[in-house]
Amino acid sequence: MRAREAAALLLATLDHNEMVPRFLDMYAAENRRPGRADQPAHYREQFQTIRREAILAMVLRAADVLPARLKVRVNVRQLKRVRKKSRKAKKGRKASKTRPVRKSSLDLAIPLLDLFREEFFVALGQALDWSDEDAQEFWHDLELYETLTQREPRRQAGRTTRAVASGPFVDRTAFILDPSLIDQARRAAGKFQLELNTAADRVLHKVFARRRGN
Repeated sequence: MRAREAAALLLATLDHNEMVPRFLDMYAAENRRPGRADQPAHYREQFQTIRREAILAMVLRAADVLPARLKVRVNVRQLKRVRKKSRKAKKGRKASKTRPVRKSSLDLAIPLLDLFREEFFVALGQALDWSDEDAQEFWHDLELYETLTQREPRRQAGRTTRAVASGPFVDRTAFILDPSLIDQARRAAGKFQLELNTAADRVLHKVFARRRGN
């Protein structure tokens, strides 16, 4: 299935290309900070924590562009709002004034997206050998990412020419990376997020292009 393939390829892209180690090494070299040779234990801790943040960022990016790949019009971030509005419309007295939503789009989009996400996360959890607690923590952090990202200006979407030093990945990664030089760390994390976004885009493009004829 495409979802399982996407999960495996996302992790392979992150790890086989050594995206996190390259990010850490480059930051240490450019800013004259301790690296893996100077503080190996600290480096390992940074690597594991930032790798998890990178997975969260790539998963969120994949969820953001998934509707276009599945050729449905409902944005993943809007599904919860759509469902809430639907429930309120049934209970409210002004339901008749609610703008009608084409059922054909929703009826197609929600099952496709939910099924893909379910299979994707099962495969991701198996690949990362998650316990139930690990899975719950990841889901909690992903929901936090989604909530905080929704508050960010939409100008971030699709921009790859410059880093936007804002958002949950940038904030959390910068604090882990170098809290004593937080501005420099935020700029570096912003640029790294663009790399992760591009990588996630390529993963979905490759998965869906490969299966297009099936």
